[in-house]
Amino acid sequence: MTSPATRYSDNHPWFSHEGDEMRVGITDRIAGALTLVEAVFLPQPSSHVTAGHELVRIDSQKAAFEIAAPADLDVVTVNEELTADPLLVRLEPRGRGWLLTARLAPEHWASLLDHDAYTQVVERGIGARRT
Repeated sequence: MTSPATRYSDNHPWFSHEGDEMRVGITDRIAGALTLVEAVFLPQPSSHVTAGHELVRIDSQKAAFEIAAPADLDVVTVNEELTADPLLVRLEPRGRGWLLTARLAPEHWASLLDHDAYTQVVERGIGARRT
């Protein structure tokens, strides 16, 4: 069971409140689809990412997954550990493989999906863009 403080977007990142910020990672669904992760491309700390634009790109042996920002957000920190060990994003997507922390306006938080709504998205087969 996931925490009510965890939300999702339809392209498979999870968002978890941590004070004034939220931690962002990929869901088990995407992590399980990745094979050998070759690189994780993260935004710069202190950058602003506009809704719909690329937030993160994960290159694996099979494909590249682009995760778009679900709303305008400000990146606070990124997980530098992924530079040295990008496979963490696959092996520990809710642990050491988190992607970044960001600030998101409260009204955008409310527009993210709860666990039940995200499950419906997964069942319908909507998801991250492969390139």
